[in-house]
Amino acid sequence: MKFKMDLSSVEWWFWAVTLVFIIAALSGWAPGYMAVIVISLVQTIFIGLRTGSAISFPSQVRIVYFAYTLLGLWPAGRFYCYAFLAVGTAMVVFFDRCGIALLLKLMPWNKTAENPQCKLPPN
Repeated sequence: MKFKMDLSSVEWWFWAVTLVFIIAALSGWAPGYMAVIVISLVQTIFIGLRTGSAISFPSQVRIVYFAYTLLGLWPAGRFYCYAFLAVGTAMVVFFDRCGIALLLKLMPWNKTAENPQCKLPPN
């Protein structure tokens, strides 16, 4: 896996800022959890407007990510949920690899020609 950061990408900055707030939240700054939820919601809306569709592949990734951030509202599972998000978000920020995207690519609705945006970057 190659180290890859795209500082000119708005999407990269969304992920990087999200990662900072996840780390802050896991380090004990409780408002960080809400910041992650808000940033994820804003990113989901931004990508939906940018792609023009809530069912585009990039939108699907953000919707699943946002839904997962909401699982963190459950206090008993919050730390584990956000620790998992921290690892996945770090993979996106530093290596441009996304576990959610890999799983969504396997879904039947993303295997049709109707959703050409489900292509992932080559290894």
